[in-house]
Amino acid sequence: QGGMPDMLHPKYFIAEHSFSIQYMQRKGFTEMNAPHVHEGYELYYLLSGERTYFINQSVYTAEKGTMIIINPHDLHRTSSTEVQEFERILINFSHDFIEPLLKCSHYRLLPFPENQNFIAFSLREQAAVEHMLMEMKKECKLKKEGHEDVVRALLFQLLFSIYRSLAGGGRNQTRPLHPMDEKISEIASYINCSFQETMTLDGLAGQFYISPSYLSRVFKKVTGFHLQEYIRHIRIREAKKRLRDTDEKILDIAADTGFKHISHFNKVFKEIVGIPPLQYRKKSRDI
Repeated sequence: QGGMPDMLHPKYFIAEHSFSIQYMQRKGFTEMNAPHVHEGYELYYLLSGERTYFINQSVYTAEKGTMIIINPHDLHRTSSTEVQEFERILINFSHDFIEPLLKCSHYRLLPFPENQNFIAFSLREQAAVEHMLMEMKKECKLKKEGHEDVVRALLFQLLFSIYRSLAGGGRNQTRPLHPMDEKISEIASYINCSFQETMTLDGLAGQFYISPSYLSRVFKKVTGFHLQEYIRHIRIREAKKRLRDTDEKILDIAADTGFKHISHFNKVFKEIVGIPPLQYRKKSRDI
């Protein structure tokens, strides 16, 4: 990174790490190294600058006033665009943290609707959203009496701003994508729908009329994944979902998610998730 220092402010945690908030200002090209998933929710609000975001199978260019909303288990990664300076606030929270207030509401605020990861707030909304975020940060920093409750109430209010904006269609102001990003989005979407099938670099390159070496290079650049690694992640993400939500046999889940051998499935699952499938199922039931 070029000589300009990063303004990395402290990350504040409250309620036994079930909520965190961090403000950051950076100059120079940066990218989040590895695409990753969380067990909780993430809200990423851009105060200035530009970022490229890859979530599940879509590429977005975010500008000032944009909020990226990420559900648990969404696969995501961010990197710089040509405009390299940016300023953002990042919030992570668990379902449990906000659960007491969700119970009091008739509205379904969480999880966020699928495939709506992007909100471009209007100028008026931006002022309100930024005020809420700054208040949360201040509460976490000063830790006065009742700060956890105040942060929870502010988050609840922020979730309503997101809910209203999505209900009002506040997400269609994304900038047109670079043709290369468009093509990669298309291929990633295809993989998301066809993960049961055998897929190879040459096969996909032929299907989408590009050279294998170009596909390999560009896919990694845009998504942060090597192609086969992405296919494995999508398969394992589906397997995790079935382990959590169904009682299907592990053998069937492995076959349905595109693994020919159970031993290969177990190995890849453990590599990506950190624990074997059976243990994952048990752990998710215990929660």
